[in-house]
Amino acid sequence: MGIAKNLYYKGVRLVNLSLLKSLTPQRLLLPYHHLVSDVDVPHIKHLYPYKGLAAFKKDLDYLRKYFKPVTLQDVIGNIRRQTPLPEHSFLLTFDDGLREVHETIAPLLYREGIPAVFFLNSAFVDNKTLFYKFGVSLLTEALLTKQYSAATLKALGETLAVPAAGKQQLIDAIKSITYANRAMVRAAAAVLEISLEEYLAEKRPFMTSEEISGLAGQGFALGGHSVDHPYYTGLTLEEMIRQTVESVDFVTERFRLDYRAFAFPHSDAGVPQAFFDRLLERQAPALDVMFGTNNQRREIYPQILHRFNCERPSIAVESAVKGILALNSLQEVRGKSVIRRD
Repeated sequence: MGIAKNLYYKGVRLVNLSLLKSLTPQRLLLPYHHLVSDVDVPHIKHLYPYKGLAAFKKDLDYLRKYFKPVTLQDVIGNIRRQTPLPEHSFLLTFDDGLREVHETIAPLLYREGIPAVFFLNSAFVDNKTLFYKFGVSLLTEALLTKQYSAATLKALGETLAVPAAGKQQLIDAIKSITYANRAMVRAAAAVLEISLEEYLAEKRPFMTSEEISGLAGQGFALGGHSVDHPYYTGLTLEEMIRQTVESVDFVTERFRLDYRAFAFPHSDAGVPQAFFDRLLERQAPALDVMFGTNNQRREIYPQILHRFNCERPSIAVESAVKGILALNSLQEVRGKSVIRRD
């Protein structure tokens, strides 16, 4: 985290919460997470930081003390019928359908009576396929922790098109792999004799259909999160729509849902207005609600809601919440609270 951002979060923590609540029109907080774990998760540790269980419990205590938990159905009711939400409420969301949701996160939330939404990638459910970014993290971990011969490193460099490279250059090349050339992950893993299939079978990064059904039976909500987690800015409009609708169709049909929810993978930045018009501007919209990551800003369609990152361990939940409320208030004053797309 940069110096300026660090200073911002430290300073905003001193501001009175009631004052910030009164200054922003936002009635609903939408913090998002992926993972909660007390141990290193090799397929994630080189992608982003995450909180441990004790820190997450403190977050829940804070949110429940100052805000009221609501369900996805409450939110959809607010959109469809203008049913009012509590003045200061929150809805937790978790992306990617990770195994830790079933093992750690959902049991805690269920005991505490806190609703949540879990967004799933249809290609990853039941550990059918490994997210290419998870492969990037695994390859990075292998290069940092294992000893490889000069011949193996040379072969890896040739595979990655960075010949005569040292370990750090190889790691940089691996981290630069994109969705478009994600096949490079499998090619690099073969050179390092890492079996992605064995990792999927043994470590089970994602939840199974049975585990997900159990969560739905406990009252948790589900939604689509694209087929295989691309950056939408690198896709055609038609592929954006396919990834969205196919993932939502999968979730609603597999788990027999009577609502249709979606959360953008990575970010909604750069997604054109035509995407939203195609899905939402009709008598019967293709989705009941969709979630972006544009820090609680608003859009012209009420079905589009924006979340904020609340899982960084370097930022206490009080700072994250006050920071987003202060940001929203500033955006309102500057006339920047509503997103205008091309």
